[in-house]
Amino acid sequence: MNMKTFLLSTSALATAVVIGTAAQAGSVGSKDAMSVSLGGEFRFYAGIADQDVSAGRGRGYSLNVDEAEVHIEASNTADNGILYGVSIELNAGAANTAAADEAYAFIDSDVWGRLELGDNDDASDRMYVESDDALVGRLGPDGDAADFFNFGGAIAATGNSVTGDATKAIYFTPRFGGFQLGASLTPDSGVNSGTGGLLNADNNGDFENVYAIGANWEGKFDQFGVVLSATGEFGDAETATGAESGDVETISVGGKVDFAGFALGAGYVDFAEQGLTAVQTAAGADAGSYWTVGGSYSTGPWGVSVAWFDSSRSNAGAIADTEVNMLSFDASYSVAPGWDLAAALHLIEADNINATAVPVNNEGTVFLISNQFTF
Repeated sequence: MNMKTFLLSTSALATAVVIGTAAQAGSVGSKDAMSVSLGGEFRFYAGIADQDVSAGRGRGYSLNVDEAEVHIEASNTADNGILYGVSIELNAGAANTAAADEAYAFIDSDVWGRLELGDNDDASDRMYVESDDALVGRLGPDGDAADFFNFGGAIAATGNSVTGDATKAIYFTPRFGGFQLGASLTPDSGVNSGTGGLLNADNNGDFENVYAIGANWEGKFDQFGVVLSATGEFGDAETATGAESGDVETISVGGKVDFAGFALGAGYVDFAEQGLTAVQTAAGADAGSYWTVGGSYSTGPWGVSVAWFDSSRSNAGAIADTEVNMLSFDASYSVAPGWDLAAALHLIEADNINATAVPVNNEGTVFLISNQFTF
């Protein structure tokens, strides 16, 4: 994923002013109103795994179309300098059940910032900087190890948001003195586009009224580049009875340093009591946390990186914690414009993946080779 350098504001008044300004600038309409660009990506990988607990993980190897998308962006610039448009990522894989991944409109100004309306990742996800931003290839723990390895209920990959591409409003300020702020509001974590937000039940286990806030800072000291970030995501839990329990209270801090061809990133995410029942929290359980650190070196078409991922989740009563330790090695090579090769090796230990008084532990390795084509 590219470095997240945006943030959001949830002021309804500011949103109304922004939309009104854009409307006065000119009509966003049909035919030749916008310039349209077309792109996309296709990723195919081959992977093998060797592990102690292979139940539910097939034959131990796989060939998979991991990503297949067509990207469409239409934009124009109004007479007053405001950039506006829409961005849509269409799913092209045969197994995709959703027509689109992301679909949103944007209004962008150097003076007041950027507003996005639609289905997209929230401010906490896009402003957070950690080891992923310093790695190459499939980005270590952000890669596809969980497709092969049986982690059970453990935290097995990086990520700090519950809303995904659910419909939301997002705002990012301009960057001043290296600082940028942002925020987002997601009415329901389980709703994408359409009228689902109006008809969706209030007791189906999703999260509602989720707002994310964040800040990051970019600076440069001689030849060293530095990025620091802090984000929070907060929202209400919906249980089967409509009662609120295990609300979203996720805090993330991280950063990245780069020099010449070297980069180093680290981050920490705490999920608090997200999604847990009152009985579980009273018994001492939590939703867990993870920390990760990684570094890379790139020169010409080549890149190599290494990362360490460590997660822990406390279980109720005297049951042992559920933990994951993962060491990831990645390499990448740009074969030609639009064609990249990547290889990843994950060495994994996962303890008490079933979260019971009789722990089931899993240990093993996952090896992946990916071809990624972008156009």
